[in-house]
Amino acid sequence: MAKKQAHGSGDSSPPIAGDILTFPSDAELSKTLVASSGTASLSTLTSDGYPYGSIVSYVISEQGEPVILISDLAEHTINARVDQRASMLISDPSEGGDPLGKSRLTLVGSLTLLQNPIDEREKYLLEHQYASFYVDYEDFNFWKLTVEECRYVGGFGHMSWVQSEDYYKAEIDPLSRSAEGIISHMNDDHSDANTLYAKNLANLPSCSEATMLGVDRYGITLKALTADGPRMARVGFPNPLNSEDEARPAIIELLNLAKNRNVIPKEDMK
Repeated sequence: MAKKQAHGSGDSSPPIAGDILTFPSDAELSKTLVASSGTASLSTLTSDGYPYGSIVSYVISEQGEPVILISDLAEHTINARVDQRASMLISDPSEGGDPLGKSRLTLVGSLTLLQNPIDEREKYLLEHQYASFYVDYEDFNFWKLTVEECRYVGGFGHMSWVQSEDYYKAEIDPLSRSAEGIISHMNDDHSDANTLYAKNLANLPSCSEATMLGVDRYGITLKALTADGPRMARVGFPNPLNSEDEARPAIIELLNLAKNRNVIPKEDMK
């Protein structure tokens, strides 16, 4: 039986190819993940001090704080009225794949009751139309989670604590709503382009196939199959994007760059 590698030992996977400096910061990734979902696992503390988990729907404020609509009769509301400390677990909403390989985030902070949530109510009903059946019940109220820090996990071996000031200052990626569609389109219809990106722009000349895993304002993330095994690769856009409309031209520009750049195979470099 093969000897098991120790997770986190530093030799469990090869380094990411390409330009790793074009990855978004974990604060940006955190805020974008919060904006891209609308459902979370809320944990409050019972009177005996035990964490109590429940599922909630949410929208985010302009500052990136989750706002939830919950009943006064719910156990988590009873808990929050006694102890405001709470956390929310938010995970990548995309379907398929290993859930432990996807990004997720735990926001840690305190819950406060909103007194006059006019804007929050409008936004909540726009995002969660089903709530119109109970939003005006007397025992339902809007609560906000003030973020004190968060734990971001971007997959295996990628994790960090993000401080509240960094989270609040971070911007939501402009491609957050369209990224999943872009990724599916590139993998289904332009897999040859993904391979060229990995070969010629991430310097993986032996790449035989590549799959796009992510796209953001700064670039694309790929999983490449090479002669030495699978590799993660990062290719940055020439300039950061400011809107969804800039994504298609930027991806085409990368393809033109890849077609016009020749990478010398390793065997020819000897």
